[in-house]
Formats: sequence, structure tokens, C-alpha cells
Amino acid sequence: MFENFQPGHFGFALAALGYALFWTLQLTVKTQTAHKHLLSTYTILSVLWAFDNFRGNELPFVELNSFLIESTHKMLLALFLLAALNRTDVTIRQLFATTKIKIVCLIFASWLVFGGWIYADLGARLMGTLLLTVVMLALIEAIYRQSGSQKWQFKPMIIALGICLLLDFYLLAEAALLGKVNQQTWQARGFVHVMMLPFLVVAVKRIKSWGINVYVSRDIVLQSSLVLAAGVYLCLLAIVGYYLSYIGGNWTTLLQVVFVVVGTALFCTLVFSDAIRRKYKVFIEKHFFANTFDYREKWVELTRELKKVEIANQNAPAVCLTAWCKAIGYSDGALVKLTMTEAPEVLATTPNYQLSTVDLQIAAIYQQKFGNKNWLLDFSDLNDHDVKAIHQELNGLTETFALLVPFYQNNQLWGCCLLKPLATEHLKLNWELRDYLNAVSEQISSYLFMSEASKELSENAQFMAFSRMSAFVVHDLKNVKAQIDMLLKNAKRHRHNPEFVDDAFETIEAMQSRLQNMLSQLTQKQTGSEHKKTVVMARLLQQLITERCAEHEPLPQLQVIQDCELYIDHERLCNILFHLIDNAQQATAADGSVTVELAVQNETMILKIIDTGCGMSAEFIKERLFKPFDTTKGNAGMGIGAYDAQNFIQQNQGQLSVFSEVNIGSTFTIQLPLH
Repeated sequence: MFENFQPGHFGFALAALGYALFWTLQLTVKTQTAHKHLLSTYTILSVLWAFDNFRGNELPFVELNSFLIESTHKMLLALFLLAALNRTDVTIRQLFATTKIKIVCLIFASWLVFGGWIYADLGARLMGTLLLTVVMLALIEAIYRQSGSQKWQFKPMIIALGICLLLDFYLLAEAALLGKVNQQTWQARGFVHVMMLPFLVVAVKRIKSWGINVYVSRDIVLQSSLVLAAGVYLCLLAIVGYYLSYIGGNWTTLLQVVFVVVGTALFCTLVFSDAIRRKYKVFIEKHFFANTFDYREKWVELTRELKKVEIANQNAPAVCLTAWCKAIGYSDGALVKLTMTEAPEVLATTPNYQLSTVDLQIAAIYQQKFGNKNWLLDFSDLNDHDVKAIHQELNGLTETFALLVPFYQNNQLWGCCLLKPLATEHLKLNWELRDYLNAVSEQISSYLFMSEASKELSENAQFMAFSRMSAFVVHDLKNVKAQIDMLLKNAKRHRHNPEFVDDAFETIEAMQSRLQNMLSQLTQKQTGSEHKKTVVMARLLQQLITERCAEHEPLPQLQVIQDCELYIDHERLCNILFHLIDNAQQATAADGSVTVELAVQNETMILKIIDTGCGMSAEFIKERLFKPFDTTKGNAGMGIGAYDAQNFIQQNQGQLSVFSEVNIGSTFTIQLPLH
């Protein structure tokens, strides 16, 4: 079953795949530096080198293609190391224009021709390659000494290439002494290159002077390293299976089957374990990345999460709490609002978290002791002085959370977020995490405050709507009162006149209908009615002037250029027209004039109310005329007549315009579509 199995083939296959992925990452880089071109070329050749060994290299350095690939692979690495010694940012053309590089390339080309065709001796090839390996080790040592304060940037590269070259040095030195290459050591090179490749990726990401700004996603590193670990594990399974087959015996097949099944079950358990994946991710982030988090990814995720805030559904506290938990990978938590006058209020909790009274007591103590400090507390750190001070007041009681994150509004403590991790997720509260959580807190709390402000605005808007509706009702009541006053005034002279009695009952019936509409507005919380009907404008205007405007001077004069009909709310139209005409009368002296002109133009009614009164300034028209509750009549006015008129006309797809000059007069023009 395993007679022809070569474990080293797996290593070279993984190496080819790893170098191919590394080269794909380099394709995203747009810079044209020598470092980038040499590294890309070296990576491509590494793929070919690994693939050549994967398909089977029975006689290393003996076959011509094996010697050429191995030598070219090392020569390209040597050129890359020479370029790394040059700290300046140069192009590939500038690098190869230097005399030093030209001489090196000439030596390399001469060696390929000499060792490949002129003197194809195994010993000479091994000694020449060994000498080149020693030169590259010296270059690595020179890079390390030259790096100075930037050693942390070059350390991963030095470790990766140094280990690979030291293995080659051992392999070549042994082969030169014994006259043959050790196949076991040769096959180990694939696994070594795979394990060292992540160090090379980290180094390229760190060294800014090369201009190779490769972005390496943490998820990609995690998934790739998991695949690598899985490959190594499967290789170990294969090696053990090969060993079982090698020792032979009656139980060989049984042992192989049992071992493979058990090993596969263990492998699946490891792969699908969330706890192990979390531990492994934390290990990767701690040891392979300078920062604890990938802040770009975290910020995009945070923004995406906060987009779920819906003001209408008032889900901001729950969304903000979820965003807080996801920001640091914690599982549970609670959002608590803190005020100086009331007990802590729980705004939201995660489904699996039970907030205890001790937790709320701690939040209250924090408000009293640290409310003005904006200080995060890690309650899992029992050596923290502030945590000790809080625990002393709890008399031995313990909290259920680990991290307390406060947030402020106008420099006043508004609330806090209590976060609880799983046992494998705990993060140490260092300065990096503090700065990150403070930034996250500022962003999330702004959404929370916006939601609270929107809630208050919604409540205020409801009160404002009711207040505005009440103002309209009072305005209509004043009109009803005016009709009653006029009726009582005329009753003194005409109470015995049957025609007056009939008119009085008609007026009372109209007032009863108007009061009924106002009552409907109050109960249905609406400011207008939808009782539309066909209205003949000339008849309505004449009736309005005769019945409601005749008590004041000057008496309005009606000029009908062309009559028309409108399908509109009759009562509201009467009210706004009466208000506009009455205002014109009040603004005009008794010897002046008020003219109501009716015309039709382009399927639009044009109604003008023209007076020769005191007029208005342009500033008054712009700033105050249509502003609700702003009146020039003192306590006698409500300040909503002009506003109501404009609002009603606009609701019916019309337009109200005003032209006025001080001490000359005003013209109000109403345009309403006929259909």
C-alpha cells in the first residue's frame, strides 16, 4: 500500500503551493523597485524548483536540469540579498547598471556554463554550490549587522533564509565528503521551506524601505497556516502508516486501518473545534503581527454592524452592544446607563448573559469613584489597584464580567459596557487595547446618543404636532366666535324677521358642522380634513365677502375676469380666504381699497387679493410672514393664519406668492390647478 510512497513529495508540493500564493500576493504591489522584481522572480523560480523536486529528482546535481534549477535558484537569492544590502529605493535597471552587479552576474553565468557543460563533475558542482551557500550566509550576516535599529524588520527574513541555507550547507557539505546526496535530508527541504515561508512573508510586510507593501490578511494567514498544519499532520499519518507497513507482520493491515481511522477522527475534531481555532488565531496574532487587531478589517466590520441601527425600531442599544462584543471578540455583555440621580438602568444584554445585582452595584461604584477619569477596568487583573478598591466594597462578592468600558457625553459619564469573554478569549488590557477600545467607544456611543436624541425629538415632535393642532383649533374657534358675535349683534335688530331667523339657523348649522370637524381633528390627531367637494369660486367669494367681511371697512370689491370650479376642501378654503381678506382689511385704512380678483390662466386659477394698506418689507415677508406663532397683533392673534394658508395651498399642489411695498400696499396671489 505504501511501497512507493515518498514523504518528501508532500513537502515539495506544499512548498510549490505556498510560493505560488506568495507570488499572487506580490501581484497586488504596483511599485517597480529592484527588491520587488528580484523577489517576484525568486518566488516564481521557487515554485518551479519545488515542482521539479515534487515530480521526482532521483539524482540531485547529477542531472543537468537539477543542477541548473538549483544553481539558478540560489543565484537569484544571492542577487536579492545583494539588493537588500542596498537600503536605497532603486529600480531593477539602476541596480543592474552598477559594476558590482555586472561582475556578479558574469561570474554566475560562467559558473552555469562551466558546471553545466564544460566540467560536469558531481564533486565540482557540489563544491561550487556549497561555496555559493557560504557567500549567501555571509550576506545574511552582513544584512543583520547593517540593519541597526531596524533589526526587528529583518529578523523574520534572516531566520527564514538562514535556516534554509544552513540546511543546504549541511546537505552539500555531507554530499561533498561522501560523494552522494542524502535523500532523506534532500526531501526534508520542502517541509523546511514551507515552515519558513510565513517568516519571509512577515519580513516583506515589515520592511518598508523595499516598497513592497504586501497586505496580508489575518484570515488568510490563519487559513493558510491551518492548511499547512493539516498537511503536516496528514504527512505524519502517512509516515506512520509507511512505518507500520515496513515492519510487516500479521497485524499490519489491521493496524493501518485502525490508525488511519482514529487519526482521521482526531484530525476532524481539531479542524472543526472553534476553541482550538480561537486559540490558534490568538497565537498567530500575537507572534506574527505587530498589532493585536487588524484595525482596517475591524473598523469596516464595526461600521457594517452600526448600519443596523434603526431609529424607528429603537434597537440602538442592542446593536451597539453587539458591536462592542464583536470589536474585541468577546461573547457576552451588557449595556448600562448611569445617572447621578437614578439607579443604573440596563439598556441591553446579550441572550446568554445574566447580569447580576453585584454587576450593577459595581457600575454604581465606578460612577462614584471613577466617573470623571475615563478609565477602563480589567476585573480579571486582581493586581490592579482600582479593581482592588472596588472589590473591598463588595465584601467578598464577585462580578460576572471581565471588562468595564465607560462612555461619555459632553464630558459626563453616560453609561458603561460590561464585557465577558469565553475562557479562551481573554485579552490583556494593555495600552494598545485601551486606545483601541476608547476609539471604538467614541464611535459606538455617537450612534447610541444619536438614537437617544432621535427618540427625544420624536416625542417632542408629537407634542409639537398636538400643540400645532390645538393652535389651529383655537384659530377656528375664533372664527366660530366671530360668527356668533355677528349673529347676536344682528339679532337685536332682526330677531322678529322670519328671514333672519332662517339665516340664523343656517349659520348655527354651519357652526355645528365646523365644531364637529374640529372635534374630529382632536380625536383623530389631524390638522386638516379631507371633505372635498366641487366649489364654484365666484359664488364662494361673493358669499364670503357678503356674510363674513362686510362688518369691516373698506368693503372688498370682487372682480371676476373668469369664473372656475375647484374640487377642494370647501371649509378650509373659506377659512384661509377669509383670513387673507380680513388681514388686508385690517392693514388698510377705511378710505383705502381691497380688491379680490378672480381669473383663469393655463388651467390654473389665479386669485389675487390686492390692498392699498401699510404694506410689508421684504425682510418681514422672508423672515416672519409665514413663520407659525409669530404675530403682529399681540394677544389678539395666533400667528398661524398665513402659515395655514401657505400650507393648505401647497397641499393642493398650488402656490402662494406675496408682493408688497411699505406704505403702498400688498398683493397676495393664489394659484391652484383646476384639475
